[in-house]
Amino acid sequence: MNFFREIFSFVKAYPGILYSLALILFLPLFLYFSVFYVSSKFQKSVDSIVQTEALFLTQSLATFSQDFILEPDILQEKIFQLQKENPKVKQVRILKKENEDFKILASGKKEEVGAILQDPSVVLSWSQGQSIATLFSDPETKERFWKVVTPIGEEKKVGLISLALSLKETDEVISDIVFKTFLLIVCGIVVSLFLIFQHTSLFGYVQLVQKLKQIDKAKDEFIRMATHELTAPIVNIKNYLWEIKEKLRERISEEEKEYLERAEISANNLSLLIEDILAVSRIEQGRIDFTPQWLDPAKEIRQIINEFLPKAKEKNLSLFFEEPKEKVNLYLNPLRFREIISNLVSNAIKYTFQGYVKIGTKIDFSQKRYYIFVKDTGLGISAEAQQKLFQKFFREKKRETAEVPGTGLGLWISRELARKMGGDILVESIEGQGSNFIVYFPLKAK
Repeated sequence: MNFFREIFSFVKAYPGILYSLALILFLPLFLYFSVFYVSSKFQKSVDSIVQTEALFLTQSLATFSQDFILEPDILQEKIFQLQKENPKVKQVRILKKENEDFKILASGKKEEVGAILQDPSVVLSWSQGQSIATLFSDPETKERFWKVVTPIGEEKKVGLISLALSLKETDEVISDIVFKTFLLIVCGIVVSLFLIFQHTSLFGYVQLVQKLKQIDKAKDEFIRMATHELTAPIVNIKNYLWEIKEKLRERISEEEKEYLERAEISANNLSLLIEDILAVSRIEQGRIDFTPQWLDPAKEIRQIINEFLPKAKEKNLSLFFEEPKEKVNLYLNPLRFREIISNLVSNAIKYTFQGYVKIGTKIDFSQKRYYIFVKDTGLGISAEAQQKLFQKFFREKKRETAEVPGTGLGLWISRELARKMGGDILVESIEGQGSNFIVYFPLKAK
């Protein structure tokens, strides 16, 4: 009883501790949901990539089986070879229709050969004449699989391929990350509560500040660890996709190439998302270096233009810089300056499909500001979207921008960097006619 009275007296004397306690509890939850969000995005992308791999395997096997449908021994040997080379393949069957049933000609399990397979997806694939992909989970082991059924033969169907590709490896990676996150959160909460209740008399504002610094450091370390765990599988996926494209360059169809390209886009988008989330975390925690030095903005812009010229030429866009008549130097961090301008130029090229992207400058000595304009003849932005344009994860939903990759974090990051250096970013745009992004920085005398 005296213990609780002591706690009540301390809280009454230092009410700010309630805010600190709430903050201590909030940070682990923020970490958990951040990792959960990234993990769910990663899992969806991986599911899509594995689905593409399963479709590719069944179509390759269907092409091979078409020539040997009357030679079950060769088909059986091919199945064993496929399972040996790819451990993720858990089940393969080659089927032939007899009357109204589907008989197993060859299988990864020899005891199944000759049996009749009752499977709705097999009937559906045969009747529709196309591949059917289904994501299912084993009720006993909880292991997830992509089950794909593909017809053998394009003009005339002679059989079916049924294949199950396991998602166990990627699911284990994601589960491990989430489990470690949960343990870290539980340990953080337990330690925090233990210190608060056992050392109530020692708490004060100085101690609270130190505790928050420790939590920030733990958060930084955790984010570094989590992003590393997520980055490694993505790099492996991208490398495997590259190997597949190189080895099968002359043997895969245009449709199969499209599947591989979509998988590459998904992996690249996820990689960009992780990088942007890291950048947001660094900005919010004040861990970015803004040490200023004198720089020539016109020189920096010319270098940025040269870097983006190939990308502009790919889209048949004119990209040019209107050289300023007056020369001034700015006292800014050059890396942050280049990051801001590069992002604005990249966005302009990304959302412009014909016309030009123009960069200009203006000096306002009365307000002591240096203005940089990035103007394009692209899609433009609606008045409603302009109100939310600089919010995190915001992207205007349009039919024209549906295929344009992006995380919705670039403009938020750029504006925060500009504001940290005493500047800001504004936008002028008319939907359908183009946009003009205006970034300004303070002028300082040497």
